[in-house]
Amino acid sequence: MDVFVADYAGFCSGVARAVKKAETAPKPVASLGPLIHNPQVVEDLAAKGVRPVASLDEVQEGRVLVRSHGVSPRVLEEARARGLEVIDATCPFVRRSQELARELASQEIEIIIVGDPEHAEVRGLVEWAQGKARVVSSAAEAEALPRGLRRAVIVQTTQPQELLQAVVAALLPKTGELRVYNTICEATRRRQESAVRLAREVDAMVVVGGRNSANTRHLAELCRSTGTPTYHVEKAGELRPEWFKGVKKVGVTGGASTPAWIIEEVVQMLQNLPEAAEELKTPEVGEENEALYSKPNGETGESIPESQAVAGQVSRLRRGSVISGTVVQVGDNEVLVDVGGKSEGVIPLNELSYRSFNHPSEVVSVGEEIKVMVLRPENEDGHPLLSKKRADRRIAWDRLEAAFSSGEELRGEVVGVVKGGLLVDVGVRGFVPASLIERGYVEDLNSYVGKTLRLKVIEIDRAKNKLVLSQRAILEEEFEKQRQATWDSLEPGQVRKGIVRRLTNFGAFVDLGGVDGLLHVSEISWGRVEHPQDVLQEGQEIEVKVLGVDREAGRVSLGRKQLLPNPWDTAAERYPVGSVVQGKVLRIAPFGAFVEVEPGIEGLVHISQLADHRVEKPEEVVSVGQVIPVKVLKVDQEAQRMSLSLRQALRDQTKNYSASSTREPSEEGSGVKLGELFGDLFGTTKPQE
Repeated sequence: MDVFVADYAGFCSGVARAVKKAETAPKPVASLGPLIHNPQVVEDLAAKGVRPVASLDEVQEGRVLVRSHGVSPRVLEEARARGLEVIDATCPFVRRSQELARELASQEIEIIIVGDPEHAEVRGLVEWAQGKARVVSSAAEAEALPRGLRRAVIVQTTQPQELLQAVVAALLPKTGELRVYNTICEATRRRQESAVRLAREVDAMVVVGGRNSANTRHLAELCRSTGTPTYHVEKAGELRPEWFKGVKKVGVTGGASTPAWIIEEVVQMLQNLPEAAEELKTPEVGEENEALYSKPNGETGESIPESQAVAGQVSRLRRGSVISGTVVQVGDNEVLVDVGGKSEGVIPLNELSYRSFNHPSEVVSVGEEIKVMVLRPENEDGHPLLSKKRADRRIAWDRLEAAFSSGEELRGEVVGVVKGGLLVDVGVRGFVPASLIERGYVEDLNSYVGKTLRLKVIEIDRAKNKLVLSQRAILEEEFEKQRQATWDSLEPGQVRKGIVRRLTNFGAFVDLGGVDGLLHVSEISWGRVEHPQDVLQEGQEIEVKVLGVDREAGRVSLGRKQLLPNPWDTAAERYPVGSVVQGKVLRIAPFGAFVEVEPGIEGLVHISQLADHRVEKPEEVVSVGQVIPVKVLKVDQEAQRMSLSLRQALRDQTKNYSASSTREPSEEGSGVKLGELFGDLFGTTKPQE
């Protein structure tokens, strides 16, 4: 049998908000009426210190919690007058209706409230309307009203859209001016539409929620109206196997007050049919609930013997409850647990763990205290039938929902790779999309199998077993904190370590800790650098000096050569005036050539110092990249300038050669010619006149 869950099922935002306020409120706290229409949630909250009260007379001091249905303004004023702290969990949609009722009451207009006159929300709205409102629960009641000049319609937030339309249609012919305010909660409409849509596609429908919940009853009525057999239950233990004989597809939805874990248990129980047929034969319901299982044609199921209904509630071993127990025996086929009953509880191997194992001793050990879920108070041998697997699953979902609300970080082991991401174990199986694993692109997903990830819950739907997690969210948060800390501490003049992240033609981008700074190519070295890749590599750690910080523009300029010895500091000593050195022509200008005598030190050979003859263009004598002798004419260390001469260097070399020669070299003689010695420098230019 296939089980399908409606797209919108379970807690609405207003109820979830109220439950969260109750759980986080300082304890003890008194709730004005049951917080929501779900006995299991109310019972759980009561155990945590949220005590339901019928009126303020039961609260002497402390704090009171206003439930999502809201209360009248009189109650709020009285609570504050008594000095009580008011924690208002009124649903925002209900609050809007209350404000609308108060505003309309100040006008000469009759207010019509569409809804259940006994519902807490409607009773509160009547008081917000200052007694100037009538309540109608059907189109027939609207038709029975006398004619009116001016009317305004407000509707209970959980009523179906069809009821509002029917009431408006009945009022229009007998009202001069009719204003209609559709205050139905959008989540209610979506829930009802998705439930009806699903009911039309399945063979049977299960509606989960409190029997005193108006919106859950409406859901069941709407599903029955499709002709599909529909059953309204509060919890999984009320399911009856005979309902699903011959059923291939069953749909599940839940009212706005139904927590996801109850829907999940119903789904699990349905998925285990017919395996669970035995344990479903004696549900914990009495004959008085028989009408709740009526089918569209009015038929009812068989009555349940009262003795069976009572027996299941005699002890704390109630079906579906999670309790503590101590392992007393670990066998090959089962585990025995002391849960305080007349006999030990039994955990079958298939209910021990959702993970594979070779022997139960790999999962539990004698003397260990564990949590178990009661599947049946007694099996055929009189032992409680228990499940550790299901208890772990519920506890895990509770923890995950809490982590989703608080933003708590989780850790989970990667157990598999699927299309588009990773499967992780966080007590239940979760999915991490590939785009949410790291801050950057992940190429090999298989490399993560077996690793533990730091995770944050970003999407959770307990009823549908949907859990999406992200490691990237945590990394992004940490990166942003680091980035902000770096920005706050950056100041010009600092020396910092950084990682070269990217190389470009004009420089290198260096990561200083969440903030990238630009190391311009001119600031890399004292010498000339053609391209940063000639000196640096991506991923390399280097020290840099902060030259400038522009927080508004988000720019940081860096220097590296400032941390290296400046060759100009000793240039005068190493290149005294009159010395001749070899240099490389770096660039040519109209007025001369710039020659590098060592990395970081270059000087100018003025056009007049290139040759003894007149030079029109420096290119006539030298070319970029050529190595030539130059004579040092002047060194200015402070200005970092040097004047050089090619002409004088050649003269000196010629003199030195002549002095060392045994005879005067001549163009006509038999010795070495000057053109052979310095042919590249003289070229074919004619002598200067």
